Amino acid sequence: MKKVLALLIILSLLLTGCWDKREINELAFVQGIGMDIDKDRMCDITVQVLKPANLATSSGGGGGGAAAGKPYEVYSSRGVDFAKAFANFNTELSRTLFLQHNEIIFIGENLARSGIYSMLDFITRNPEFRRTSYLVVVTGGTLDDLMKLSKNVEKYPYREILGMIQNQKNTSSGYVCDINHFVETLETEKVQPIVGRLEIVKKDGKPQHARFVGAAAFKYDKMIGFLTEEQTKGIMWMDNLIKNTSLVIDKGPKGDKTHISFTIIKAKSSITPRVSGDNVSFDVKINFDSNMIEQNSMYNLTELKMIKCLENLQEQKVKSEVEDALNAIQRKYKVDSVGLGQKLQEKYPKVWEKLKDRWDEIYPNVKVNVSVKASLKRSGLTSKPIQPR
Repeated sequence: MKKVLALLIILSLLLTGCWDKREINELAFVQGIGMDIDKDRMCDITVQVLKPANLATSSGGGGGGAAAGKPYEVYSSRGVDFAKAFANFNTELSRTLFLQHNEIIFIGENLARSGIYSMLDFITRNPEFRRTSYLVVVTGGTLDDLMKLSKNVEKYPYREILGMIQNQKNTSSGYVCDINHFVETLETEKVQPIVGRLEIVKKDGKPQHARFVGAAAFKYDKMIGFLTEEQTKGIMWMDNLIKNTSLVIDKGPKGDKTHISFTIIKAKSSITPRVSGDNVSFDVKINFDSNMIEQNSMYNLTELKMIKCLENLQEQKVKSEVEDALNAIQRKYKVDSVGLGQKLQEKYPKVWEKLKDRWDEIYPNVKVNVSVKASLKRSGLTSKPIQPR
């Protein structure tokens, strides 16, 4: 018995309580966090915090939700660095910020242009930040404007924007980048990141809603410019990120002005480096299958030559998007956003060793040959157009 008692005493000394536990009523749940810098180079953090009591009331029936008020509140803090700005929330809030449910980090345009290294360092060191959180560059307004948007289907703006991002990811209509992807790209030799761009739309000077418009091109950790929606789509074609997206051509098989819409059901791309003496070039090959979903012309798709013509028009459209994207990143911004250098390194490591120190000079003039092959699989429930009589 003495031995058992001694053992129990020793075990009790080794047992500890939940030293790091936090009661739910002591936490402020963050649903959206934005980071920026001001004209004095001070770091600003803006958070959208849920108000659980109001959120529960607004979810009920009747008019109680309107009386309860909005189910969130927006707070801002500033400091000499992001760690200090984050710590300063303790002087304003009665609860501790809880970040583990947050899935988006909004980056202000000023911070993006000056470089986001300090922000990345802070969020990757803090264990509460999710490494799978999406990164989004915000333009057209402040982070405070974004957090207080008035027109929303969801109860609070963060949920609205999260839905937008997930739609972009599922339909390939916009570039989606998370922390892991951005950091991985930064740490890959000579490859430059791209981040989705969110624009605040205003009416009479007041923020109304937000929309995704292309992407932001980065050189290392600094944003250097924007890519249009078509250029962004061109990057995604080359990066094998296209799935279930739409493709619209604005001319018909006979050269007439019209609109014909397709949905891409399967796509695959490859980038192959070619070395001939001192010359380096790349072949970009894209293959995709599509279905036609709408047309406003009287084309009879039972004719094989008509199908081939529509496939050619799709190929021209995609090739134009890819070449436009290459022109932007190669000649305008001079950033290797699709990793051409990485492809060269993988296939011809010895050649890469000779060229890597001069890659920034060589890259803008490297020839890229783009070839596209489209296959129109279906034209919907009918092949013949409706013929009014």
